[in-house]
Amino acid sequence: MTRTKLLKNGQAIGFGLFRYLLIICLAYMILYPLLRMFAEGIAHPHTIGMVGSIWIPPIISFDNFMVAFTVMNFIPSLIFTVSIISLMMVLQTFNAALAGYAFARLRFRGSGILFGLVILTIVVPTQTLMLPQFVLFRNFDIFGIFNLILGEPLNLLGEPTAMFLMAGLGQGIAGGMFIYIFRQFFRGLPKELEEAAHVDGAGVIRTFFTIVIPMAKPAVLTVATLSFIWNYNDSFFPQLFHPTGQYLRARITALNAPSGGTSTMQLAIGIVRSNIPRDAVVLSTPAYDAVILTVCTLLSILPLVVIFLIIQKQFVEGVERSGIVG
Repeated sequence: MTRTKLLKNGQAIGFGLFRYLLIICLAYMILYPLLRMFAEGIAHPHTIGMVGSIWIPPIISFDNFMVAFTVMNFIPSLIFTVSIISLMMVLQTFNAALAGYAFARLRFRGSGILFGLVILTIVVPTQTLMLPQFVLFRNFDIFGIFNLILGEPLNLLGEPTAMFLMAGLGQGIAGGMFIYIFRQFFRGLPKELEEAAHVDGAGVIRTFFTIVIPMAKPAVLTVATLSFIWNYNDSFFPQLFHPTGQYLRARITALNAPSGGTSTMQLAIGIVRSNIPRDAVVLSTPAYDAVILTVCTLLSILPLVVIFLIIQKQFVEGVERSGIVG
């Protein structure tokens, strides 16, 4: 009996060690890019490229962070990006919730065809719609009303209105997927509560806002989080409709673009050189430019990491209960 218990305990310990080793290996694979980027960021500019400074630099310095912070114009760009993306997140979540509830509970002719078109928006690549969307917002009109009143269509390019309209009308990033998530969640809710609300005289709209939405917090949190992250990381639509250069991701893409014979990053460093502290080391080599670009990317990722650390428990619970895998 004792030998059997020892054998079972040994198997349990071995399985536990294997599980922890597997978790550590997976965590290392996931965190490796961030750790590598941070190690490059704290390396002194003069030690960049040295063989012995892969993980722990011989000289630790935060000059790279100061230069990248200035090149990115980080605080104003972050405030601008978060403001625009937050409004898009609200519009996209609200639209997806309304559409998802309609597909889950309301029965009307052609609902299956319309839901098939929603699924089609998930399958069709976004880039294939680039030209029609560009032409639409370049000459935006509603049944000729603006052309009749103003004498010409509206030009919505160069301002965030086009992205707001897309987010509010279900054409934003992953809009079809968000509608699908809400539809799956609403289909899993008990109908008795809604039927009781209808018996009490509540209409569809009142039932949706007073009964359904309070129960849909997991789906709302899931969709809102995914919408914020995916719109935050997007550089396609900002460059297409609102190319101001103040979006963090679009700014990194612009810094990574070539500009004649000189790197765009080095041009940016030269422009903001007067704002960089005098004791900061500023070089002019391709390797140094690549490191600064890496630090800029790390700075743009940090807000998302902070947000995830704050809401990770609620987000994981929301994914489990929202029907995202259903």
